[in-house]
Amino acid sequence: MTLTFSRLQATARPAILEHLAELSADDRFTRFGLELAPAALSSYVDSINFNRDIVIGAHYRELLIGVVHIAVFQHEAYPCGELGISVDSFCQGKGIGRLLFDQALEHARRRKVNRLRIQYLRRNGRMASLCRGLSTYFAQEGAETACQITLAEDDPANACRYEMLDDIEVFHADAPQPRGHVLFIHGVAGDGWQWRENMLPWFAAHGLSGSALSLRGHGGSAARQNQTLRGYEEDVQQVLAGLPGKPGLIVGHSMGGFLTQRVLEGNDDLQRASLICSVPPWGLLPGTLDTVVEFMGDPLGKAIAIQAAEGKPAYVNPDNVSAQVQVIGGSRDKLIPPDVVAATARSYDTTPVMIEDAGHAVISSSKWQNVAEQVLRHLLGNNTNP
Repeated sequence: MTLTFSRLQATARPAILEHLAELSADDRFTRFGLELAPAALSSYVDSINFNRDIVIGAHYRELLIGVVHIAVFQHEAYPCGELGISVDSFCQGKGIGRLLFDQALEHARRRKVNRLRIQYLRRNGRMASLCRGLSTYFAQEGAETACQITLAEDDPANACRYEMLDDIEVFHADAPQPRGHVLFIHGVAGDGWQWRENMLPWFAAHGLSGSALSLRGHGGSAARQNQTLRGYEEDVQQVLAGLPGKPGLIVGHSMGGFLTQRVLEGNDDLQRASLICSVPPWGLLPGTLDTVVEFMGDPLGKAIAIQAAEGKPAYVNPDNVSAQVQVIGGSRDKLIPPDVVAATARSYDTTPVMIEDAGHAVISSSKWQNVAEQVLRHLLGNNTNP
């Protein structure tokens, strides 16, 4: 039986739902520890946060036959996760669960997840076997067992503070002797965790304190009834106003880059900004929507992309921006291709920085440090290596 394993993205939601729906009633009960009606199962799949969670699928030919999901969250100052796993009934007993479990542990360590929590029914011998020898903590209550696996010791260099600022999730990393404070803004398919995972601790280690928000309806932030670009702009302004002092540095990715430009207009307090794979000041062109929508795999993302294409809110006038703006793109970005990056750079009278062999999700890819080094040099106003 030839298997392939891959990290799943938001576009895999229908396949995951089909996999879970086709499990036997007993297997589904074993996976979740309770009976789930179809609506609840669909709600669970819709709630998976592919931006921060680790979701790996096992495929036989083109059929999804197993899924491991680590829901990643912040506990105290560090990333933790809660793991669940399921394998199609006709594939059980072939070691697929073990392979998925091992893949999940490898990804979790790479993503700097310190601890995993696993809650399972005592009758679930397969899960008990997977945890045996790894768990540092076991507790039993009734029919359930809870275990915790320590993957890494707490590293202060990776610590971040967490707060809810009027229903908006914000992550903070504090530099010992800060040379400034930077606000990071994610794109429509992301949330603050994209910055919390690598960028925030890295910038703090290099002298810049930072904060990263999750726009309303993203990550742990409460959703509005109607999500709009204008509402997202209000979220950014609200967080800026709530940060100590007057942060003079701001960084935005994708749609967050467009919001960054909106916030920069007429704002003399913000001295430097970096736009990463950013929507240009004139918004998205209607002809780009098909590519954007395919990338999103998300109804909210589609709606916001359409607003950006329609110029809502109004386009940005670079002449009204006093900050020094850096423009960064990825050479393989299909959403914001290099020619658009170059045009955005011309609008701000600067030379674009291209990250070679990088796509649109560059801040979450293996190229993130290449981006961070370029951004740091710009924000500090020098061209020396960090």
